[in-house]
Amino acid sequence: MSAFALSQVLASIAFAFGVVSFQFKERRSVLLCLFFLTLFNSSHFLLLGRPGPAVLLLLIGLRFLTAIISTNRKLMYLFLILSLGAFLVTFTSLLSLLALAAVLLGTYGSFQSEGRTMRILLMLGNALWLVHNFLASTPVATLMEAAFLTSNLLAYWRFYRPRGPTHVGDTG
Repeated sequence: MSAFALSQVLASIAFAFGVVSFQFKERRSVLLCLFFLTLFNSSHFLLLGRPGPAVLLLLIGLRFLTAIISTNRKLMYLFLILSLGAFLVTFTSLLSLLALAAVLLGTYGSFQSEGRTMRILLMLGNALWLVHNFLASTPVATLMEAAFLTSNLLAYWRFYRPRGPTHVGDTG
């Protein structure tokens, strides 16, 4: 199997974790699935010879694990600084700027205690990863981010849409 084919298999596994993750309402469950997604997606980018996104994704995985335990702002700032450092060390092209912006949005979102805010910021990050993956010519990862964005939008609508008053006991 070629490195490209294997990378697409790993991206497909990440894809499954990502689509499932957003269907959970509990913040902890979402973040745990996203942790596993990042492990597979990082490996996918390594096989494509894209060390920048791969390193950022490993850092994101650690960030998700940390955010499950704490929403402490000091930890968020630590991950923002680590992300910038990883970006500077692995910078290879202007395309990496999209990955960095997505990571920074996701970092800020991951450390939000309120699920609605977390989802909005993660959706913005998804949109940037979608553009990044399209420009990086990785079809499964592009499809994956489109599905994540769609899944997150559907879950957001399901969990947070305004609900009309219920009339329990009305017989007309």
